[in-house]
Amino acid sequence: MKFYKGVDISSLLELEDNGLKLYGEDGQECEALELCKQNGVNSVRLRIWNDPSNVPEARGYCDLEHTITFAKRIKAYGMHFMLDFHYSDFWADPGKQRKPKAWKDLSPEALVQAVYAYTREVLTRLTEESCQPDMVQVGNEIRSGMLFPDGEVPHFKQLARLVNAGIQAVRDINPDIQVMIHLDQGGKYVFLKEWFDSMIEAGLQTFDVIGVSYYPFWHGTFMDLKNSLDALAENYNLPVIVVETAHPWRRSADGFVTEEQEKIAGFCAGIKEQGEVMKLIMNIVASVPNEMGCGVYYWEPLVVPMEGQGSWANNMGVLDLNGQVLPGFKEFCFERKDYSKEYMQQVFADLKKKAEAQAEEMSRMPEGTNLVKNPTFADGETNWMFIKKQENIQTEIHRKEGYLQVNSNQNFNFCICQDVYIHKAGTYALSVQYRGTNTTDVNVLFYGEQVCYDTKVHAEKQIYPTDDRWMRYDIERMELKEGILNIGVQMNTPPVVGKIREFKVWRIE
Repeated sequence: MKFYKGVDISSLLELEDNGLKLYGEDGQECEALELCKQNGVNSVRLRIWNDPSNVPEARGYCDLEHTITFAKRIKAYGMHFMLDFHYSDFWADPGKQRKPKAWKDLSPEALVQAVYAYTREVLTRLTEESCQPDMVQVGNEIRSGMLFPDGEVPHFKQLARLVNAGIQAVRDINPDIQVMIHLDQGGKYVFLKEWFDSMIEAGLQTFDVIGVSYYPFWHGTFMDLKNSLDALAENYNLPVIVVETAHPWRRSADGFVTEEQEKIAGFCAGIKEQGEVMKLIMNIVASVPNEMGCGVYYWEPLVVPMEGQGSWANNMGVLDLNGQVLPGFKEFCFERKDYSKEYMQQVFADLKKKAEAQAEEMSRMPEGTNLVKNPTFADGETNWMFIKKQENIQTEIHRKEGYLQVNSNQNFNFCICQDVYIHKAGTYALSVQYRGTNTTDVNVLFYGEQVCYDTKVHAEKQIYPTDDRWMRYDIERMELKEGILNIGVQMNTPPVVGKIREFKVWRIE
């Protein structure tokens, strides 16, 4: 299979309508696809929403008519075209797989027929307009399922029927169109294997390509990615593609990635670092044995800060604030022959040194008397309260290692908390250690709250999980009175694993 250097630029038509202008290295204005082609891009991925007119935030884009318009441009440039069916009127990802409004009351059988009919209708129109896709994604990041609740994991049999309906529609239009199944957690093979094995057992039809999302601040280390891609290709004998990735080119107070997430990724935000990350991911994919690693796609690279775009546009694209292309985009000129085993091994060695230094820094724990009871779960659940909003949440205390593990195979809400008695008014600090998986829409908070009569003191710290190592999160100062302080960790997430240990509360003034 060809090595695809791709971009998902599904928002481009909307951005162009809002005045986006792009400039090449020479400072001259440049058409978007021409700019991509100059920098080595040979494939474009577009998402399609069923009826985005039902969602005001979508502003009508990414519907069939806009997709036809854009697909014709892609074909005119001779580029490979991948179409990503979300099967929703708006975003679909691990945390939200909402049915289109038109399908919300359908029976399970009718929903399967709707997937088939809609997929076939879209592909028929594109074929009639001479802009048929070369590859089709049946669903977007569907590790937690799609078309909830019918196709929500662990209802694998119904999920397989829904996915099969999409696959069959593609096959009936043109068996030469390649079919991709796309999951998040590209660096977490154990999750991917569990999903594929369960779906194959449930009757999943044959497909052609495995696609994964891999964001280094969410989905494991770069070595995790390499091991995962190698194992996927070997175990399922299918090509693998990193179909979503990105890295920030600068730090921004209202940007998408924080300094803590940069530490998790192993590369700070920066123009040079953005290029280094892309080069490394290209090499990792090209290193998959038997040329089974077949491409890398950057998600929404053609963005600059504009009104209403959100935090991604502030620092995650490949354009500077004036719309001029950044040098890291040139890494998409990569070819298989450019793969260097020595380069990759050296980068892995450097990243290992960074991680070891961070672990040593974290090991210097704060001094002071810890007021939390049973902080290492040596006495099991004693002193702790578990709040579970779904029955399928699993909790397990690992007493020897001193941590609590929480996980579920569905979206879930969970909280662990304890009331800590503050004997003396003053300034206190709080900390906790967390380790776990991450993906889109994961929300984990470490918090402390004290209510005394008519006053309330609340502080919280966003946790950005990584399964690479334990990370400590600090609430550095809370002004507390004598009384009860409630501390805890709240999880509101798609299917992930979280590990929690070493709660601490101590007086500093």
